[in-house]
Amino acid sequence: MFADAVARYRALERLRGFRRSLYECLDARADALFELADAVLCADHAVTSLVQLCLEPEFTRGHGALYDALSAGRIDDERFFSLLASELPQAVDGPQARAWIAEHDVIDRGLLENALAGLSPDDAAQVRDACARWARLRFAVDATAYPRPDAWCSPGREHVHNGACHCRGSSKTAPGWEYQLTAAIGHLRTAWAALLDVARTVPATRTAQAIAQVKSVLRRLRAAGHGMKAAPLFVFDAGYSAAALTDGLLGCPVHVLVRLAAGSVFYADPVTWEGRHGRPARRGAAVHCPEPADFTAAAAGHGPRARKKPLPPNPEPGETLTLPDTPLYGTVRAEAWHGVHPLIHGDRGWFAGRKSLPVLPGTLDHVTVERLPDGRDPHRAMWLWHAGPGPLSLDELWRAYLARFDIEHAIRTLKSILGLTAAKVRAPSRPTAGSGSSWPRTPSSCSPGPWPPACAGPGRNSPIPPGRWLRDGSAGAFATSTPAWGHPPVSRNPPAPGPAGPKAAPKAQLPATCSPAKQAYRTQ
Repeated sequence: MFADAVARYRALERLRGFRRSLYECLDARADALFELADAVLCADHAVTSLVQLCLEPEFTRGHGALYDALSAGRIDDERFFSLLASELPQAVDGPQARAWIAEHDVIDRGLLENALAGLSPDDAAQVRDACARWARLRFAVDATAYPRPDAWCSPGREHVHNGACHCRGSSKTAPGWEYQLTAAIGHLRTAWAALLDVARTVPATRTAQAIAQVKSVLRRLRAAGHGMKAAPLFVFDAGYSAAALTDGLLGCPVHVLVRLAAGSVFYADPVTWEGRHGRPARRGAAVHCPEPADFTAAAAGHGPRARKKPLPPNPEPGETLTLPDTPLYGTVRAEAWHGVHPLIHGDRGWFAGRKSLPVLPGTLDHVTVERLPDGRDPHRAMWLWHAGPGPLSLDELWRAYLARFDIEHAIRTLKSILGLTAAKVRAPSRPTAGSGSSWPRTPSSCSPGPWPPACAGPGRNSPIPPGRWLRDGSAGAFATSTPAWGHPPVSRNPPAPGPAGPKAAPKAQLPATCSPAKQAYRTQ
């Protein structure tokens, strides 16, 4: 009992320190923004309206202060993101995950150092990095849409991908803005992620923005003293250019894992020998990335995607891995081709305008599973591209990509529960309280854990295990425990209801146009 009380006290002290540091990140309308964050967390329902947040007991101001906080509030983005990076190790893996990692990390570091004594410093560093699997930080990068179909006069509005769109066909787009999020994911799939960075992007600059975000996260991790044992791993879904990410992060201590679109082609190094005449070869054997249906067509002698001739067989992979009878996927087979490079075009995309094109070596991985977790047969092939300071094991790579889906669950929680898109703004700068990050600023998925064991459910009565959050997005007894954690704001408005919200700025109106005949009639 005494040990539990000490653990609870330490957790409350850490959370009190985090809330104090979070309050110091607020530059303007700090009190209202901080109470707004508490109101979002303490609401026992999904946030679908800003007016409902005014009725929460944690928000002690009038509804006019709420609108004023969203309109004039400011947050120091760099300080806020640095705070999240400093709390990263405790926020990613809980006590159960750390216990599981300690049980499976059985490498004898003393014997490893003795074995690496005869290698060069570069080779020894690659081996240490590959063996530090459980100490490696993982991050997932994904973009989400902020749909604003009714904001006709909003600047910078484009057609962005929206999975909730009910359009016919495969083009599920909606007018709005796009925000790119970077989140830390754990070694075990938990459906939760710790958000670290978010910025507004456009499809034309998404790759450059992703590279800038990765470098910013690396800088904050280095300042916080994290990621020194192993180079971090950043996982991207299909839609990002593997060649551009590899070139933009070349020389950085980071691993990149990108899912490839079907139809991609990679080439091995050319084979040369003494006495060969003629122009030297620029590329070696080609490695194609077809879909499962293309393999069936090639076996029948047909070409994929309306090709008359079938594709030549891929060369033998340099590494294979077979995992029989996995709980969710059955038999898993992974193949790797090391030292291959993509074909780069210098007339478009990231490499447009370059006179000399680089050769970007990496590893091409192909993963096939027997079944999906819901029992269906896999209908798409999974081709992955990995590049970094050194090679990584196939088992780590395919499991890291599956853990990437945790960020999608986090985005769904932000939108459906915490009201990420509840504010119907007309300008892309309004959903941000600073220069880059989305509203609302809540310590929901990034506050330090574990939570106190006394947390309860939406009705404040049902207990939940320590270190866990409810699926509906509420923090249980967050409201009743707030006085114990401390409330940084000291100035409060009078309890009487405040005035109506601030006067809204006039909407931008499009110039009125009419026919020449009607214009002449009006002048008469």
